[in-house]
Amino acid sequence: MLLNNGARLGPYEIIAPLGAGGMGEVYLARDPRLGREVAIKVSAAQFTERFEREARAIAQFNHPHICQLYDIGPDYLVMEYVEGTALKGPLPVGKAVEYAGQILDALDAAHQKGMTHRDLKPPNILVTKQGIKLLDFGLAKQQAALLGENGAALTQALTSEGQIAGTLHYMAPEQLQGKEADARSDIFAFGCVLYESVSGTRAFQGESSASLIGAILHTESAPLSSVQPLTPPALERVVRTCLAKNPDHRFQTAREVKLALEWSGSAPMETPAVAAGKARRWPWVAAAALATAAALVTAGGWAFSYVRQIPAVDPRATRLSLNPPGGGQFVFGNGVGGIALSPDGRTAAFVASTNGTAGLWVRDLDGSSARMLPETEGAAYPAWSPDNRSIAFLTKSKLQRVAIAGGVPQQVCLVTNGRGAAWTNDHRIVFGSLAGLAVVSDMGGAPSSLTTVDKAKGELSHRWPQMLPGGRFLYWVQAQGKPEIQGVYAASLARPGEARRLVSTNANALYAPGGDGKAYLLWLRGGALVAQEFDPATLTLAGEPDQVADPVTNVRLTGQMNVAASAGGRLLYSDFNTRGQFTRFDRTGTALGVIGEPGEYGVFRLSPDGRRVAAARDRPGGTDICQLEVQRGLATPFTFPPESFLYPVWSPDSRTILFTSTPTRNLFRRNAGEAGAELRLTQSPNAQYASDWSREGGWLLYWEITSSAGRDLWVRPMAQDEGPAAHAEPRLYLGTAHSESWGRFSPEPGGPGWVAYQSDESGAYEVYVDTFPQRRAKTRISTGGGTYPQWGAGGRELFYVTPDFWLMVVDVKLTADSARPSAPRELFRLPAVDIGYSPYDTPRDGQTFLVRATPEHGASQPLTVVLNWPALMKDTRR
Repeated sequence: MLLNNGARLGPYEIIAPLGAGGMGEVYLARDPRLGREVAIKVSAAQFTERFEREARAIAQFNHPHICQLYDIGPDYLVMEYVEGTALKGPLPVGKAVEYAGQILDALDAAHQKGMTHRDLKPPNILVTKQGIKLLDFGLAKQQAALLGENGAALTQALTSEGQIAGTLHYMAPEQLQGKEADARSDIFAFGCVLYESVSGTRAFQGESSASLIGAILHTESAPLSSVQPLTPPALERVVRTCLAKNPDHRFQTAREVKLALEWSGSAPMETPAVAAGKARRWPWVAAAALATAAALVTAGGWAFSYVRQIPAVDPRATRLSLNPPGGGQFVFGNGVGGIALSPDGRTAAFVASTNGTAGLWVRDLDGSSARMLPETEGAAYPAWSPDNRSIAFLTKSKLQRVAIAGGVPQQVCLVTNGRGAAWTNDHRIVFGSLAGLAVVSDMGGAPSSLTTVDKAKGELSHRWPQMLPGGRFLYWVQAQGKPEIQGVYAASLARPGEARRLVSTNANALYAPGGDGKAYLLWLRGGALVAQEFDPATLTLAGEPDQVADPVTNVRLTGQMNVAASAGGRLLYSDFNTRGQFTRFDRTGTALGVIGEPGEYGVFRLSPDGRRVAAARDRPGGTDICQLEVQRGLATPFTFPPESFLYPVWSPDSRTILFTSTPTRNLFRRNAGEAGAELRLTQSPNAQYASDWSREGGWLLYWEITSSAGRDLWVRPMAQDEGPAAHAEPRLYLGTAHSESWGRFSPEPGGPGWVAYQSDESGAYEVYVDTFPQRRAKTRISTGGGTYPQWGAGGRELFYVTPDFWLMVVDVKLTADSARPSAPRELFRLPAVDIGYSPYDTPRDGQTFLVRATPEHGASQPLTVVLNWPALMKDTRR
């Protein structure tokens, strides 16, 4: 029934009818309360309770390129009144892409809030004086299945009058097949819209509905260049990716599409006001049909899928963001993660965690999806072969190689605590370690020493090799507390002992051909990435270093900057914030408050009396240990440079702190409350790290790193005082060919009866328990990966962390000879970045958790890619 002028609908006064259709009528109305004109769509039927609930949620969303929903009544919608013209092609390519950017902004913003359009088409896209406006967002009619298994649904749809008229040309294949529409369905529709905007013709044609459906399901659209010869090839590829039949082969987010368009260079992608020209006045309303809004199906992926090859002379530097795949997280830290660019700059390799599994992924920069290489769980520090066909990577105990075209990894050699690798032109691989650099045939065999760590000079390790032209290589010498020794060195494979120190820095450096006819050395000065001209033939630097990016992630514990570079001036890096702040959480993940100031904290422990936190803290010149008061947050230094001090552990009475001290990396103890001499507890050529001091005070548990066996768990008798027991001999508790670490004693009265620890014997880290002092009942606790175990109150619970940072709890029933764990349960996701050590601690009652929290879940943040990065330098910037 039509409403007359002057009639009221709720508080709204009808001014004039605007249009009518099978679903209802549209009116221009006035809201007397706010004195503004609105558009009202009156439905032919009452709204359902679910529709009303979802429509009210949509009304809370406001975006400049989405026509806003103001209000909802029992059978009407109140919308923003918009003047404009429906989008229509053909348009100049630049203008079409400009409008496309605004459409994608709107899609991206709405998709992130769980809204999917499902009916994107030119009549629902208005060009106004203020730019593009999308209509009917989030409330589009949910179509019935158009294609059943036996074709019956399709036949019914084609014979139903008006059911698909006006929308079929823009429907994705999965919608036609009766499947749930999601964000990728909107991307298909967007591809149809962009195709039509550029060419003036629809992407898919058909003389009948049946032939049109067949075209959408089974045939490709005609190339844009065949109907619009001026179409750039890059734009053609973007459109074709949007129109992929399989949703998994399309861009996965609107953000990806926009960045791909930016990279295609078709037109500027800002969103300025768009003049409507002399278009006639077209009142419209963001009218909605009557079904509910579909929930957004999140599909992680990188923030771009197409990379335009830019000329080396291009003076512009272009920055883009790369998201982790599958909604996961990039992984980096002590012994984990890493990124690399292929020598030709076309493919990136990175370690990411998705669905609880961390592995090695590759992404062609001109492709549409990332893929995880099979059987690469636990991979770290990828390094490309010179021919761009294979990747070498390290695990906890091996150096392996894998072909990116397919196949499973092949073992090259055994490696303990490998730190970085580089592939030579003569089919060898150089890798770093605590002992020095070694080299091995890329087909496998026994490695031979290339450099040797000079402990007399204070060197601790040689790491992060990179090959230079002419058989030379770079590497980083770690020498904490020895700034005159630590830094980046260069040498040749022929004479590796004749090394030249290039720069003093607390992380590695990279050789980077700039694509501008010059070569550079990229290194860190403070937290900024700088570039300096470098001659690899003479190993000399020229000029002054110039800043390229700030900040850049540096895992100080390992001396690795998270940066990759390739030929042609391409750069990939992370700026994750590794500064953490100690934050208390309850078991639901609710934050209860913070302790102290943010800082570069490493391993930390809460004292048994709950009053203080002992934390390793990265500082200029090394790593010290400080004590933070829980109540006041005051930090008091406990150790001082030039040595570095790591891995603090409290005595059960909270009076003594154990720690590892460089350069020996053996174990020491000192009174926590007053100054005094350090007492050395162990004598070993191997690095040792304290893990736990038993509740009754009689045992120390620690792990030792050896060049042959990885990490082994050791125990040592202890006493609270400085008596003879302090000189007792350690004994091996658990030593295998695998890596065992992060052991924790069970807390039951009378002495520990069990030890919880992590081991990679299954190929990935899992949490186990076994009896103590003798092992006789090993039991696996975690499922799907687990690290950093801790006991709850009375030894009745065990906590651990999954690869994607969920804090888990397991109920455990212990007897003298058996452990019966329950199924793991999620508590909450830890707001932390994995940098190789435990991100949490818990008091004895296990009811709250102290977390080294990092801002914005740093590891889930994107990486940054820069094209033609030398243009960022002052002398070439325009």
